[in-house]
Amino acid sequence: MNLRSKIFRGSVTHQRCSPAQHAFTYPMTFFGFDLAELDLIARQTNLFGHNTRALISLKDSDYLRGETKPIEQQLEKFLPPLQTGERTLLVSSPRYFGYAFNPVNFYLRLHNAKLLSAVAEVNNTFGDRHIYPLIQLSEREEDTWTASCAKDFHVSPFNDLSGEYTFTLKVTEDRLHLGVDLHRKGGRVMRTWIQGSGHSISNRSIRSYALFHPFDTALNSMPRIIWQAAILKYRKHLKVYKRPSPESKNTLIDRDKPKKGSNL
Repeated sequence: MNLRSKIFRGSVTHQRCSPAQHAFTYPMTFFGFDLAELDLIARQTNLFGHNTRALISLKDSDYLRGETKPIEQQLEKFLPPLQTGERTLLVSSPRYFGYAFNPVNFYLRLHNAKLLSAVAEVNNTFGDRHIYPLIQLSEREEDTWTASCAKDFHVSPFNDLSGEYTFTLKVTEDRLHLGVDLHRKGGRVMRTWIQGSGHSISNRSIRSYALFHPFDTALNSMPRIIWQAAILKYRKHLKVYKRPSPESKNTLIDRDKPKKGSNL
């Protein structure tokens, strides 16, 4: 059976525009999991496990509210129930040797090639998580949708809580470009996006992912974050903002912090 889930090979880019300019791009490999196919992938590829140990694994409790029930059921708190002909694509990096840290996961609700709605799940290094439901999407051009919402979650210590996010989601069968811009009244503060081209999931492609792209995985997210934070603090001399107490009902506070066997 041909899987709709794919491995995406591409890159992650951050561009800080204000108050100081700074940019970086890293190679990145991530997955687009059709949530209905998780158990099927595990049966077809013995290197992937769904709620079990494996070289590459995904646990339902690593996502959203951290519940053990299926991710699709957890999503019902944030999106309308799945309808006939619809599917949900989870864009994320799975556990690699039991560890992963995902700064952001996307849940894309699709009907054929049309994006109906989405959820952006943002994680910070304090172990907090925030859910941004993106229900009202505007189709900007073919295969590209946008949505905006207030920033109400502490992510980077070099940004306060002010501003508005604009999400730009370009989704095709074989390519993804998912971007987030932060704006304030004075203009754009920063841009960030991931992009990649899709490849079929198989034992061969997972072996290639593990052997030839080990530094493109979520295993390397935390070292990259620490390195870039050091540059912003000691070279760019940006102001550091203390972490405020989260107040939104869509914020989970002090979940298990990044450690072996945890996605946060």
